[in-house]
Amino acid sequence: MLASKYAQWLLRIIACSLLVRRDRQRGVAAFSTRGNKKEIGRPKVPRPIIPTDSFAHLSAIQDGIEILPASGGKGLGAFACRGIAKGTTIGEYTGEILTRLEVEARYWGLRKGNKHDRKWRNSRRRRNQGISGDYLFDMGSDVFIDAEDADVSSWCRFANHAKPNDGTTACNVEARARTVKTKLSGKRVRGGVNEEEETRHLFFVALYDIEAGTEICYDYSTEYWDE
Repeated sequence: MLASKYAQWLLRIIACSLLVRRDRQRGVAAFSTRGNKKEIGRPKVPRPIIPTDSFAHLSAIQDGIEILPASGGKGLGAFACRGIAKGTTIGEYTGEILTRLEVEARYWGLRKGNKHDRKWRNSRRRRNQGISGDYLFDMGSDVFIDAEDADVSSWCRFANHAKPNDGTTACNVEARARTVKTKLSGKRVRGGVNEEEETRHLFFVALYDIEAGTEICYDYSTEYWDE
């Protein structure tokens, strides 16, 4: 019986990995962990109240986004304060950068946590930040963006789900991964020219013209809802 359950769990992990790899090849990032969390039997954690002076709220003001209660019992949502043209990059999905080993210990329960993991967890709890694992994006190369901590994450964490290709424009943005080059200073200089570092970033791009007052929604992908 245990072997059968382990085999089912392993097949689900493989299936989720293939879905994420498919989406990355299309340049579209996808949530990757909620199904894994449910599979190992962790209870659903109530979402904490996010203070309005957190970076997640303040970044919304800067990008012309308003955080308001959304319909349908979805909690808070992100709404456009002004019209947005199709193809516009409206925000970057930022947060804490975690390695796969850190995710396995802190969210998936696949590895025993060390003192750094315990310190991380205590910090989240002390600041009333969630530890659900519902805000992770797999960026490839065993790197994840975790936007659950509102003190270090952008407003994009508030964007809710909408089904794509349902005959409406409710799913009006897409999460796209891009490689960004940044010049390194200090010791990493060769021949008088700074070396460049390539990192993967995640941006929200408008799929349609979006009117002011419209909720910003995107497709969470199948692995987010997988049970």
